[in-house]
Amino acid sequence: MSILPPSTRESCPVIVPGVRAFLFGSLLVSIPLLSFAMNQVSPIPAQRTGTASSPHVGSAMAVLATLEQAHVLPPEGTKEADHVIKSVIQFQSVFANSADPSVQNFVRRAVTRTQGEHAADVLAQFRSSGWTPEVLEALADADLHMPVAELRSLTTGFEPFNLSVEDFQRFMRLVRDGEQALASRGQNFQAVYGSHRKTMPGAPVR
Repeated sequence: MSILPPSTRESCPVIVPGVRAFLFGSLLVSIPLLSFAMNQVSPIPAQRTGTASSPHVGSAMAVLATLEQAHVLPPEGTKEADHVIKSVIQFQSVFANSADPSVQNFVRRAVTRTQGEHAADVLAQFRSSGWTPEVLEALADADLHMPVAELRSLTTGFEPFNLSVEDFQRFMRLVRDGEQALASRGQNFQAVYGSHRKTMPGAPVR
């Protein structure tokens, strides 16, 4: 069951705890409230002292909109839906900001595996502007192919963010499900994400 009724699914509103953030088209985007939600769950110092930067807010919203368009999000108002929102926000902070060597080695190896010589540029964009489809897809692929022992080594890096390896695996499974669902309808995950990202806060100026 989708978060949205059939008549409004294509408008892709995503539920933030206590707030409906309307994501594109003629619907209203509630940036301050989503920023507040991000601040409540993210322990990194940069977000303790001020609101989350708009590129990171926008990228998180674009991920949620993409998963909503794929119809893979759990029902609105459930603990599962809230957990997805937390994971999108928190894992962005983990991989962009954690100083844990295991976490940084993991994301670097994952992106290098899929992006090759472009990995450094992809990671730099991710750290400055938040989620990109390349990073999401690289992490989802790594979740499938990395040894279990290496995944378990991420535990110490995840714990300060109140996350677990199981949380990561659930999020990555959702990304893969979204890719497959969109592909089954002749759509591309990266293209759908890019379309949503253009309408969100902090979108790159071209």
